[in-house]
Amino acid sequence: MSARLAGLYPLLPLMKGEKEEESPEQVLKECIRAVQEIQDETLQLNLLAAMAILAGGRYPSDMVLSMIRGEMVMESPIFQEWVKDAEARARIAGKAEGKAEGKAEGKAEGRAEGKAEMAQEAICKYLEVKFDTASLDLQQQVRSISSLDELNRIMNSIYTAGTADEARAIIKGTRS
Repeated sequence: MSARLAGLYPLLPLMKGEKEEESPEQVLKECIRAVQEIQDETLQLNLLAAMAILAGGRYPSDMVLSMIRGEMVMESPIFQEWVKDAEARARIAGKAEGKAEGKAEGKAEGRAEGKAEMAQEAICKYLEVKFDTASLDLQQQVRSISSLDELNRIMNSIYTAGTADEARAIIKGTRS
C-alpha cells in the first residue's frame, strides 16, 4: 500500500489479516479506504469490483457485501461489460431455446395434422367405396373435421354403417 501500486489493491484482502489483532472487518475497511483514495473514479470502481470478488473467496460474502456495496460494484465499467456480455449470452440462449421449442411444437402440430389428414382420407375412401356418389356430401363434412379424436371416433364406427343415412348419423355424432 505504501508503494501505491493500485493495480494490486484488489489482492490486499487476501494478503492482510494474518495478525490475530486484525479483524476481517478492519482488514476490509483498510483495503477499501486505500482504494477510495484513488482519484480516478473509473479505476476506483473497477478495483472495488475486483476486490469484492476476491475478498468473497476469503471472507463471508454477507460481510463483504455489507462493506463493498453492490451499487459500488455495479457502477464499475468492467462489471457493466460483464453484465452486458451475460445478458447477450442469455438472449442468444433464450432465442435458441425459443426456436427449439417452436420447432418442437411445429413438428408436433404437423404430426397431428398429418394424422388427421390420414384419418380423413381413410374415412372418405371408405365412404366412396361403400356408398359411391351418395357419399360426396359426407366426404365434404369429414374433410372439415380437424379433431383427431372426432375422426378416430368416426373411423371406429363408420365400418358398421350399412346405409349412407347410418354413415351420416355416425359423422354427426348421433350414432356411435
